[in-house]
Amino acid sequence: MIKLKDILLERIDVYSVDVIIVSDRDINFTDIVNGIRGIRKITTVNITTPDELEVKNKLRGDGKEIHTANIKFIGSKSPQEDLRFFKITMLKSDAGDPNKKIQGLQHIKFKDNTLTRI
Repeated sequence: MIKLKDILLERIDVYSVDVIIVSDRDINFTDIVNGIRGIRKITTVNITTPDELEVKNKLRGDGKEIHTANIKFIGSKSPQEDLRFFKITMLKSDAGDPNKKIQGLQHIKFKDNTLTRI
């Protein structure tokens, strides 16, 4: 039986990290963000793309868009391993959660220097 004292003393580590997202222009970006939100342990995705980058995205001719975001997630003992898991799950469904590859997501880069525990 779970005791109330154990529940109250349980520690949950929530982390925040900034990311750079490279996506396919032909896929709705909202669908890509919703796919990221659907990954296990990820709680919040806030898009932080500055207006200057949005203007550059409109001028690009290679079919890609670049966005910035802040992701909050519930971490384990090693948040770096969580970031590796997220990347594998988002880009290659075979090695992560089954059927979780996000359509239209071409690349994601986690800014390790912004990884903080909240």
